[in-house]
Amino acid sequence: MTDGNAWGVVWDDDHDAYTMRFGRDGLAPSVAVAVILEMALDVETGPLFDYVDPDALDAIVAGPETTVTVTFDVESAVVTVHGDGHVFVRP
Repeated sequence: MTDGNAWGVVWDDDHDAYTMRFGRDGLAPSVAVAVILEMALDVETGPLFDYVDPDALDAIVAGPETTVTVTFDVESAVVTVHGDGHVFVRP
């Protein structure tokens, strides 16, 4: 399992979700989603592209000053990716 603390994955009581940020050090949104899912879910999931197109996700939410929010399901979790750099996973 990935060390979530090394990536900045934390539990956020206010949102009842695991959260982390992307964009720092060039971290792509799709990579952030893969990392946080590994921390949040106790079950092994298929590859991210089974749930969402990683390249499309990166293009949609990583644009300059985007306000787009993308939400999708992965197994029993709801993933929300905000253009401001926040990713939330609600198990």
